[in-house]
Amino acid sequence: MFSRISKVKSIFSDTVSFSSAMQIGDTSYIDGNSLALAVQKKSETFDSVDIHFEDYDIFKRPFYIPRLNEPVISSFSNPNPFIRVGNINIIGVSASSVVGVGNVGHARMESRVKHIREVPKENEETPIEDSTNNT
Repeated sequence: MFSRISKVKSIFSDTVSFSSAMQIGDTSYIDGNSLALAVQKKSETFDSVDIHFEDYDIFKRPFYIPRLNEPVISSFSNPNPFIRVGNINIIGVSASSVVGVGNVGHARMESRVKHIREVPKENEETPIEDSTNNT
């Protein structure tokens, strides 16, 4: 991997979370994986609900990486060994994302989120309803 020098005047971020990265400089490999269960409830109280990732198909499916069927021919000319960046202001980096200044040899990022909304039906006490058709 071609090495260059990254110069950043300033970088500010409120939040970097959930398998995210802020990378200044060269890196060979970045791998991020974020799994989340989001439960939304229409109630003032929140009782403990026993929910597990393995209960939902979205977390069991293999990670799909599409194959390139076309040859890629590229050439680079980097007469200046510096990557110069002024000011960077970021509100947030989340759910398996990357902010990178520099060279990255390979990046693999995955984020899976299952949203569950608990909506009370008439004449019932707040049952859990799945927001999608798959379980």
